Amino acid sequence: MPPLVANYYLTYRCNARCHFCDIWALEPPNEANFETIQRNLSDLRRLGVKYVDFTGGEPLLRTDAPQIYEEAKRQGFLTSMTTNTILYPKRAKEMQGLVDFLNFSLDGADADTHDQSRGVQIFDTLVESVKLAHSLGEQPVLNHTVTAQNYQRIGEVAEFGQQLNARVWLNPAFTAHSNYNGKKNPTPEIAEAIESSAKQYRNVGYNKAALAFIEAGGNDTQNPRCKAVDAVIAISPDDKLLLPCYHFAQTGVPIEGRLYDLYRESETVDEYRQSQGKLSVCEGCTVWCYLIPSFFKGFDKYWWLNQVTYAGEFLARKRFLQRA
Repeated sequence: MPPLVANYYLTYRCNARCHFCDIWALEPPNEANFETIQRNLSDLRRLGVKYVDFTGGEPLLRTDAPQIYEEAKRQGFLTSMTTNTILYPKRAKEMQGLVDFLNFSLDGADADTHDQSRGVQIFDTLVESVKLAHSLGEQPVLNHTVTAQNYQRIGEVAEFGQQLNARVWLNPAFTAHSNYNGKKNPTPEIAEAIESSAKQYRNVGYNKAALAFIEAGGNDTQNPRCKAVDAVIAISPDDKLLLPCYHFAQTGVPIEGRLYDLYRESETVDEYRQSQGKLSVCEGCTVWCYLIPSFFKGFDKYWWLNQVTYAGEFLARKRFLQRA
């Protein structure tokens, strides 16, 4: 079974300063040019990847972002983008129709909460961006990272989403972040808040498999569920294959135009494929951007809950759009 997803980091640069993320604090490397990205997309397609999540940093800081997305669509990929919306009003028309899954980051239902979390004053820009996206025929989803600081206010975010006629997707902050006061996983109270809010508000969704995995304690290195190398290909801005994943990368292998052969034949890749989910840093991991694709590989309750999640979300978004 081929890898499902490419997590393609276009840049580590970011114009926000979110308290639960450290990407913006990284020293930005030299970024690959369009031709390099184009070649890697071709190899990803040969490898069987269907979905490319162009991420960052802030993807819209790349001046060639529309060109990159247009190339991905030309090659037949489904695409996604998560943006803090600072640049979206200026670039929305350039990106129109190029992003299959458009996500706007939202940390609170009011300017003080959202801006404090983001480290910059952008709440008004978020509201403007949702309205602009709707005017262009786009249907952005409000991505809400649920943390120990905000889980008691999910209802406010849901109601704010209703006001903007937008769905809200709840992402529990994962263990690569340090906002749990030393605890490895989100608390039971956070999980309960996510589940109850999704029952109460029809415009709210979350991944049932990811939350169940969190509640079970995350990845067990003795019986690993993570298939980060098999399910996901992670590429850095400076054209390196990150192994086993971005968040706990142990190495970055220069791609240099050979992604297809590298992924299939490299001894280094095979070494990390054999040890995926088994490294010491993998114990208790709940990094959902690698675990959710992993749940598509292997039949168990997480596979089933993943299927239920996406089938339910498809129907929910269809009903939501019909009411819009």
